[in-house]
Amino acid sequence: MPERGKRKRIVLISLLVFVCLALTTVLVLAKYANVIAKNGIEKALGKDFSIGNIELKWGSVEVSGVVMKNRAGKEVIKAEGLMVKANFMSLLRKKYIISTVLVKKPYMYVEVDEKGRLVSPVFPTDDKKTGKENKKGEEKKVDTSTETPIVLKKIVVSNGSVDYLDRKSPRPPVLTSVRDINLEMSDLTIPFADNFTRYVVNASVPASRSTATVKSDGKIRLKNKDIECKASVRGLDITHFKPYFHTSDSASVARGLLDLDISAKVVSNKINAPGKAVIKGLEFSSGQGLGSKFMGVPVSLVVSFLKKSGDQIPVDFVIAGDLDNPRFNLTEDFKRKLAFGIAEKLGFSVMDLGKSVFGVGAEGTKKTGEGVMGIGDGLKKIFGK
Repeated sequence: MPERGKRKRIVLISLLVFVCLALTTVLVLAKYANVIAKNGIEKALGKDFSIGNIELKWGSVEVSGVVMKNRAGKEVIKAEGLMVKANFMSLLRKKYIISTVLVKKPYMYVEVDEKGRLVSPVFPTDDKKTGKENKKGEEKKVDTSTETPIVLKKIVVSNGSVDYLDRKSPRPPVLTSVRDINLEMSDLTIPFADNFTRYVVNASVPASRSTATVKSDGKIRLKNKDIECKASVRGLDITHFKPYFHTSDSASVARGLLDLDISAKVVSNKINAPGKAVIKGLEFSSGQGLGSKFMGVPVSLVVSFLKKSGDQIPVDFVIAGDLDNPRFNLTEDFKRKLAFGIAEKLGFSVMDLGKSVFGVGAEGTKKTGEGVMGIGDGLKKIFGK
């Protein structure tokens, strides 16, 4: 056989061998891709994370049985299913576009301690990405300007649940469950960009005497935390939240529901949130003393008002303050405004609320009221209202 023919034959055989090896490799990778990806993801996330199954398809990834446990072995995050659909052509535009993220039946356990610090869930950190603390205790800033942005066009959460244990504000601690969470978000960019991410969420809050419905929609600029949103709550069982407002001279609330409508706007970490609350079906346990009060107002006055008002107490309020101010607390401010509103509606002097609600005397209450009014006037100038 001529030398030239032998070379062609060798090249052809070599090419066939290479193609066979390539096909075999592809088939093996296709067969074990799920296992390889599953093990790789679990290794990257850490020993506290586990994944039941993962399926790689063209343009999408489906994961099931996602679980994260804390050090005590308690499941703090889990999801029945997670599906991600990507647009590969976006790589040509130097960005990753995720067209859809669908999370099925997620659950999260959230806990804050007595100082308001988040103790659950605790995520593993990467010092290379988050920056190690220097000798002075200051965290090094990480330059994210060169990172390829990830754009999540649509995020859907279906039938989610959250358990929130608050050990800071109330005594005793309050565990609040949120169920039937259905959330849809659009246009979320990571790292956070200077654009608004829109959202719509519906949920329920079950308690012993009622299951409340919660609805909210709006937009948030995650880069600087500016927010514009509306929220409504219907049928919230206030007996579940007694530790937030109960004091030594408070009457024991046996029943009561709260409806709430609020429009909030946050600009430069300053909040202005006018709203309306309606307390309905309020009942007190028998045997209340003459000095018993509800939100600082004598129970006798509250009961008398309910009889002639259709069993309702409507209250208008405005939450306003600087979220950067360590002295400003949203929960406390809402409680103060609600107490002021109830006292005003029932014709009870705000000065007589005393320390039963605010923990100060009459003079201090006056100063508190003046301070709140001052903040409100300042915010009116900021927001042009």
